Amino acid sequence: MLGDFWKGLGGKLAERWLTALFSPACLFWFAGALAWLHGPGRATVRDKGWAGAAAAWTEGLTGLPALVQGLAVVASLLLLTLSGLLLQFLSRLAVRLLEGYGTSRGPGRLMRERLSRRADRDIGRLRVLAARPAADLDAGELAVRGRLVRAMRSAPLDPARRMPTRLGNLLRASEDRVRAHYGLDPVICWPRLWLLLPDTARNEIVAARRSLYLSVQVWVCAVASAVWSVWSLWAIPLSLVVAATAYRGFLLSAAGQYAELVESCFDLYRRQLYTALRHPLPENPLAEHLAGQRLTAYLTAGSRRADPAFAPPESG
Repeated sequence: MLGDFWKGLGGKLAERWLTALFSPACLFWFAGALAWLHGPGRATVRDKGWAGAAAAWTEGLTGLPALVQGLAVVASLLLLTLSGLLLQFLSRLAVRLLEGYGTSRGPGRLMRERLSRRADRDIGRLRVLAARPAADLDAGELAVRGRLVRAMRSAPLDPARRMPTRLGNLLRASEDRVRAHYGLDPVICWPRLWLLLPDTARNEIVAARRSLYLSVQVWVCAVASAVWSVWSLWAIPLSLVVAATAYRGFLLSAAGQYAELVESCFDLYRRQLYTALRHPLPENPLAEHLAGQRLTAYLTAGSRRADPAFAPPESG
């Protein structure tokens, strides 16, 4: 019985280790181990290389009793688990920071002005190209027009709504499109709409959100890895390179996919929101924009008006 218990515990630990080894927290501690091996006084790296240094570092563990080795494995797994929990907490704060909230002064204001000038320039160039018939544009101009259309979707049209970062502009532009198309405030309406979504849509949103936060966690670990510069100065440039790659190569792409899916949910399922709240369905786009504003106000502050009258509940 006890043997089966230890065998099952070993299997669970192996599964947890496999998950932990591919987590961003493991990346942070792995970078620290490399920095420590390369640090001052570690002649083993220069004499035997990285493989020899790693072998020498783990050689002492192999001679320890099995119980001590097991405790070391459990302690390492516990460290990675706690680091992962802390990382999940920090990633939520990091998203707000990367969106540009709390940076309206100083460098944040300068970044916002620079990105705003770039957005205005792109909008101006797009207007010039859009004024010409597509048949008059060559392949290069068509490619430029397509790039400018994508760039325009990555920043709010209203300069007052722009943020100091590309991530903040991308997410805010998505919110503004929902508000402009349907009159619905996505910040207010999204939690209610989420409860009405079918499982397929929810699964897609959850996967996109997980990908977004995984990219943020990699960015946080890369930035935090600069602390290992106390042992090796190469940790600073390496952390900057990894952080920039995670931000530009993965995080922005994941945020764009997440924003597109949220917009698509409003495109396809906003009717369920009206129906669940028993608000009358709008008859045309103009009426829908006004109805969306009324519905947002109703969800924000309630209403004591007699109109609009609640629609009858749908049967079965």
